[in-house]
Amino acid sequence: MGKYFKLRLFIGLCFVSMNVLAASPQSTEEKVNAIIKPWMQQRGIPGVVVEVYANGVPSSYYFGYADMEKTTPVTGNTIFEIGSITKVFTSILLAQEVLAHRLKLNDVTATYIPEFRANKNTPFAKITLRNLATHTSGLPFDEPSTIKTNRQALSYFSRWRVPIRIGQSWAYSNVGMGLLGYILENNMHRSLNTLYQQDILIPLGMAPLGINVPAKDAVYRAKGYNQAGKFMPPKEYWVFPATGAIKASGNDMQKFLRAALLLPGTPPSVGDAMRLTQTPFAKTNFNQQGLGWVIIPLQRLNDQWILSTKHSTSVGPMPSVQLNSLETQYNARAIIEKTGTIDGFKSYIGLIPATQTGVVILTNRYPALGDTNRIGHNVLLALSR
Repeated sequence: MGKYFKLRLFIGLCFVSMNVLAASPQSTEEKVNAIIKPWMQQRGIPGVVVEVYANGVPSSYYFGYADMEKTTPVTGNTIFEIGSITKVFTSILLAQEVLAHRLKLNDVTATYIPEFRANKNTPFAKITLRNLATHTSGLPFDEPSTIKTNRQALSYFSRWRVPIRIGQSWAYSNVGMGLLGYILENNMHRSLNTLYQQDILIPLGMAPLGINVPAKDAVYRAKGYNQAGKFMPPKEYWVFPATGAIKASGNDMQKFLRAALLLPGTPPSVGDAMRLTQTPFAKTNFNQQGLGWVIIPLQRLNDQWILSTKHSTSVGPMPSVQLNSLETQYNARAIIEKTGTIDGFKSYIGLIPATQTGVVILTNRYPALGDTNRIGHNVLLALSR
């Protein structure tokens, strides 16, 4: 009986141990792998960077290849196009100027662009800097394809007429953010790339790449691939670089993510501006819009953060409302996010400040529409449990 009892006790302890292991929480790495690896395989994505903060603790994960032909692995030094996440950097520059009392969000655009000011009937006498940064200006998604230079764009839009009521419709506009970048350059008397470097990248300890990649760093650039898996040459010229021209590595984007979460050690010159950009200034039936950032309020049920199913990845147009001063309140119980798309690349940054959790996802192939948002949400909610 003694031996039989001991055997049963041993078997019972084995089952208890197995149950404890099965019930043990997944690590951050296991959660990231469980989401990213199947996605890469399903979508045929060559390389992915995932930079994470989970409860204020950073970690990095690198998958696949920066160059499929040479089988060059993705590392923390691999440089990706971040596309429209550039708009967040541009918005931070605006917020810094607002906080320094050199610009006001309600300043009208025509004040800072002589080509627009000369026309008494221009809609830019009503379109504010706030409208430009929140995509509520009524401006189109892009400039016409025939426009190749900055001057041509200014000439074209000096004669343009807004088709909707300013401030009452949200429509994603590269033109609006591009004009904002032009205004910042003129007002601050420095090139946009210098502004990014001196006012954001260097204070955060990021490599001062910005818009251009020096020849010595070209070896670190990832190749971008289209949906058919074909290499896409990088876009080297921009009419409006403020919309999507920044390049960055995973190492650098982790530093930016830390600042986006407003974690201790963030320089006030960036942190204060970051908080202003993450404050909602307009809303649609789906989301709120900060300066550059999209804001999706969250609910909490027990230990679960719940993302409303009523959110949209549409570029509009859709009805919007400008928020008043009492409604423009920073909300840490939200997903604050931005995506970026450019030939051969797709990027995502999202964060939940209330849990000190954030993620940056950089890929060198464009997946399905809305895919990166979905994956970003999955990572954020998994790490916030």
